[in-house]
Amino acid sequence: MGKPRKQRVKKPKGRPHHATPGRDAKGELAEHDKAQVAGFAARHPILRFVLVFAVCMGLFYALTITSFFETRGWGPYLDLNAEVSGAILGLFIDDVTVSGRSISSPQASILIERGCDAIHPTGLFLSAVIAAPTSVLSKVFGMFTGTFLLMSLNLVRIITLFVIRIHWPVMFEIMHVEVWQALFIFLALLLWVLWANWAVRGKVHEPDVST
Repeated sequence: MGKPRKQRVKKPKGRPHHATPGRDAKGELAEHDKAQVAGFAARHPILRFVLVFAVCMGLFYALTITSFFETRGWGPYLDLNAEVSGAILGLFIDDVTVSGRSISSPQASILIERGCDAIHPTGLFLSAVIAAPTSVLSKVFGMFTGTFLLMSLNLVRIITLFVIRIHWPVMFEIMHVEVWQALFIFLALLLWVLWANWAVRGKVHEPDVST
């Protein structure tokens, strides 16, 4: 009998195929990265708050100096403040007229300019709300409620300053520059503290989507 012939094994042609990570491996890496970020935030909550707050305030100030915000934001908003404040003042002061951003009466007049608004305190409040480690629902509630309250408070400021301009003109600059400016920032911070205390107690919870 002859010797059995050896069968030749044909090698596949082409370049060798290198294994690449599959979708599961990529998903595990993404989950790992998310876990690391969440772990960092949990270990350093104050640092996370400061960083997020700083980024939000930077974006806010960058927006307010754009030409679009100057024409479509500041102008209409200041005109609206004058219209609403003038309408309220007209309920108890005779012959109050509004022209653009100017509120006038036979006794006095004021001009509403940048700085006589609630934009910057509102930006401060919103940035602090976004940076706080609370649920999304509590943040949305706080942002809408806080913005409404601060905008309403600004109307109170304009109305009181107009009344002071009539009855105590020597106190107008002090109330305008020193008292109301500082008081507005203090009230914005106080509003955030009250909201944060409420949100931490868990009165608003995110819906459970795990089931």
